[in-house]
Amino acid sequence: MNIPAVIKKFRKDKSLSQQQVADAIKMNRVQYTRIETGKAEVTTSTLQKIAKVLDVPMTDFFKEDNNAEANSYDKNILEKVKLIEQLDEPQQKSLFIFIDTAIANKRLRDTLNNALSVAS
Repeated sequence: MNIPAVIKKFRKDKSLSQQQVADAIKMNRVQYTRIETGKAEVTTSTLQKIAKVLDVPMTDFFKEDNNAEANSYDKNILEKVKLIEQLDEPQQKSLFIFIDTAIANKRLRDTLNNALSVAS
């Protein structure tokens, strides 16, 4: 699944510029471009904002090639995202903060482990 490409496809389908989407989610256009090109990771909270601007369910970003049936693992993720979309906004924000923090911690551990193995 290529979330950056899917974001770009949906944006173009809506005939929106990168600047329009960036402005709507209160983000610098350069940073938004980095998300669309895959040079920057998109957080769940930012993905939620993008989905809202593009008027698509968040689950659509996780569909393989956006046409094919998802495999069972992807379906499990899709179901969870659908359930998250049903939560009220404060619950969603809390959950996204938790997820983004866990991912940031994982990346930090991986970076530190890589640095330690290079130093050895």
